[in-house]
Parts: sequence; C-alpha cells; structure tokens
Amino acid sequence: MKRPRWQECTEKVATLLKGKVLVGHALKNDLKVLLLSHPRHMIRDTATHRPFMRHHHGKFRPRKLKDLAKEHLGSDIQGGEHTPDEDAKAAMLLYRSRRKDWEDGLKIFRGTNQTASSTVRQVA
Repeated sequence: MKRPRWQECTEKVATLLKGKVLVGHALKNDLKVLLLSHPRHMIRDTATHRPFMRHHHGKFRPRKLKDLAKEHLGSDIQGGEHTPDEDAKAAMLLYRSRRKDWEDGLKIFRGTNQTASSTVRQVA
C-alpha cells in the first residue's frame, strides 16, 4: 500500500480543522510540527488558559497536562505509555469543565457576544 506524502497529510489535517475550534494542550507545538497555523480565536489551549496556568515570579507559566488532569478531573494520565488519544481526551474534558467561563471570558475580551463554542466537537 502506498503511503501518503507529507503534503497530502498536512492538507488533509488543514481541511479537517478549517472553521473548527481546536482544543488541546500546548497546541503551538503540534501546529508547528505540521507547519500549520490556525486562527487564534478558534484555539482553546489548556496550556495557555490563565486559570489553568501557574503564576511564578510575576509571570504565568503553563502547567503539565498530567497535573491539570489530576487536579481538575481527578484523573491519572500518562502513568505509563504516553498516548495522544489520552491527552486529547483530558484536554477536551478540561475545556468542557470550564467551557462557559472560558467562552464568556473570550466574549468580554473581544467585546462581542460572538462565540465559537457552538462549533466545538471532538475530532479524534
């Protein structure tokens, strides 16, 4: 069986993401590897969401997904084998646990009643 080329894969991923809210943890790393960008207002990143971050020496710093899942969901993840589907599920559950406040905060920030949360759904 013929393997798809890199360009075909990234184009397929870009097509899947177009017009959708992207939820995950440290998404800039994933997007960078794929050589893709995504509109900032359509990203819900648990690594950069202030209520999930730690404040250290006057700066907000991201926390590990493992620690966030334990504290906010009561879940132990990444205990042995590190699997992307487990990370995706934890990030989505974290987002959903704070969805209303998260989206309301974005409305205030944007100064609008517009929200992208109606298009949030799990792709994986």
